[in-house]
Amino acid sequence: MIKNVAELLQGFMKEEAAKLNVYELKHGPTIGDMYEGLSADLLNRAIPPQLNLQIVDGFITDGDEFLSGQMDCMLVRGEGEQIPYTKSFKWHVKDVLAVFEVKKNLYSKDLINSFYKLRQVSESYSKYLFEGEHKENEAIDLSPSYKTFSKLTGITAPNYHNRETLSKENELIYTTIFMEQLMPVKIVLGYDGFSSEFGLREGLIKFLEEEGTGAGYGVPAFPQLIICGEHSLVKGNGRPYLSPLRDGYWDFMLSSKANPVLLMLEFIWTKISLEFDVGMPWGDDLEMEVLNEFLRAKAVIKEDQGGWMYKYDELSKETLESRTSTIEWEPVEVTSSVYAIIHQLTKSDVYTKEPDFIEFAEKEAGSVSDFIDQITSTNFAAYDGESLSLNSENLIAAVLPDGRLVLAENNSGRFDAWLASNY
Repeated sequence: MIKNVAELLQGFMKEEAAKLNVYELKHGPTIGDMYEGLSADLLNRAIPPQLNLQIVDGFITDGDEFLSGQMDCMLVRGEGEQIPYTKSFKWHVKDVLAVFEVKKNLYSKDLINSFYKLRQVSESYSKYLFEGEHKENEAIDLSPSYKTFSKLTGITAPNYHNRETLSKENELIYTTIFMEQLMPVKIVLGYDGFSSEFGLREGLIKFLEEEGTGAGYGVPAFPQLIICGEHSLVKGNGRPYLSPLRDGYWDFMLSSKANPVLLMLEFIWTKISLEFDVGMPWGDDLEMEVLNEFLRAKAVIKEDQGGWMYKYDELSKETLESRTSTIEWEPVEVTSSVYAIIHQLTKSDVYTKEPDFIEFAEKEAGSVSDFIDQITSTNFAAYDGESLSLNSENLIAAVLPDGRLVLAENNSGRFDAWLASNY
């Protein structure tokens, strides 16, 4: 379903943008207003009307002294303060779900400007969360972040109040993940500009090489999505895209030439489903967006100060162009020994200090640690140093007609659809 919606909206966006592109007008601010209006119209068509959300432009406040620069487009709930004699608003950051910076042409200067402006959103939310006034007994459900942390690291996520049981490096990852859950989604929407996925990647890298050191350039500062024509930079923050750590590094920014409207819907619908506990019409599409490795981050602690070490995965223009935009989804194939443990985890946690487990692990994998790594690498289980536990909901462990053993989450019915399509 989401794929069909995205294709319809992409067709609408291209058609309307083409009309604006040939419209005879040389007044820059008004041209900007036209593209911002088109973006707001596009967003309105993608949001369920029964949620009573609004699309506005204006400023973000933390309820105290902080006030952002003017934002092109915001998806908001509740009530804001209309600025006298204008159509713009001041809106509290806690009620802002998504923020858009809209550019007719997105080149290096526009990319840098958008990065700095949207970074204010992260700063505003952080100030509100840690220093602002909150409703008494207001509960925040962090369970989505616990799941994301476990899938990213393979470590069972502790309760937030017990986060100090983690290493300092993992605590920084943990805190960043829950901030990614709570903060507004930040999107740069460029209708034209960099002509290739390679060019867009290089544009951000050049900016970071020249400016990106010190405070203000950590993982939370980056937008969740940067769109430039047919190409995008995508944040792997677990909302919804995520890859397990590689060599201790987090693939926190990726690139793609998948339908950019689909990517945008994935981020916004995920935010809405978490905030309002509603099911969105995801459907059971059997295609997955291809996300190419781009920027990795490693948590680093020096003298009790947390920071990030970045690694750029350089891919040539030819390599990027040779890759497809989507691949067929399929379940994870596992060995019989891993399957046996996962099957047991669907019933209860598995204590890894038990003699029977140790004997089984050493027989199947050579050592307990290697066996645990095999299990957690499926991305469906996590380890807390003593026990293994599931970090997935509605997990299917199945024996296929050809004898293969597979695992898959089946929240949207995707596995059922795949099984019907292939067998």
